[in-house]
Amino acid sequence: MKPRKAFSVAALLALSVTVTACGADAGDGEAPQQVTTNEQQAVDRAEEIIHQAVDAMSPQPTLERFGPATIGPCIARDDSRSDDRLQVTLFYKLTGVPGSEARNLVLQARDAWLKQGYKYNSSDEEDMSGPFPWVSMRTEPDDFWMEGITGVLDRAKGEGLATLKVISPCFLPPTKGKASGATPASPMFSVIG
Repeated sequence: MKPRKAFSVAALLALSVTVTACGADAGDGEAPQQVTTNEQQAVDRAEEIIHQAVDAMSPQPTLERFGPATIGPCIARDDSRSDDRLQVTLFYKLTGVPGSEARNLVLQARDAWLKQGYKYNSSDEEDMSGPFPWVSMRTEPDDFWMEGITGVLDRAKGEGLATLKVISPCFLPPTKGKASGATPASPMFSVIG
């Protein structure tokens, strides 16, 4: 990978983490519904959300998982819940299509998610109308968060790399859920940005 492309992918990942950590407000002033899930259910639902965006795309990209499905600590800080909560993050590059199609793939992902009834978390017309759009959305009522991002590969040619990411709500590890009577974990993310 060329240094410039490696930097672009690294910058894309950094932007993705930053966008995910910020803007957790549901937008309508209501707290998201409590959801009880486990690791396998979270992975399955995240995969479903990715395929809702990708399966009807044209041209049809190849999904390339960037690293394994990551199970990590929940980024939410909620004093009424266990700090041992986890969440699943799935991150994919959409490959096998020209770099000039990256913009269209992100827009198609947004449109497919809107057809599913999912809500904008953050984005505006300026974000979506430029050559390298990004969108942040969430599902209701289960509160999975997803992003479609166009990373810049060649600004002069308008070539990019489309990526999709889904983050599950927080959930308790199996031993904690059973020991504590399976109290639902809060799907909220803390606002730090």
